[in-house]
Amino acid sequence: MIIDRTVTIADPLARANVYDAFSRPGRPVGVERCEILGDDVLVTYDDAVTPAQLIDDVIVIESAFVPARSAPIDDIDAAAARAAAGLGDPELDASRILEKYLP
Repeated sequence: MIIDRTVTIADPLARANVYDAFSRPGRPVGVERCEILGDDVLVTYDDAVTPAQLIDDVIVIESAFVPARSAPIDDIDAAAARAAAGLGDPELDASRILEKYLP
């Protein structure tokens, strides 16, 4: 039977992980399509080929344990200030943030 499984994932990075897991080569063989619809990910699969438990397990793993990307740093000075506070290093400033020097 063909099943539509919809899961709401508020975090855009986690949502991208789940989408990637079901839409790229290496996805479970029973998955026929995957779409992002707002905060939802819709996975259509054949449960005679891929069991529902595998679909659910992939969703849990990809949304919780495997970050696909890091969010871009928009404000280097603010990021440096947060890092300085968190690390207890008042000398840390934007000149010491590696991402500042990346293209």
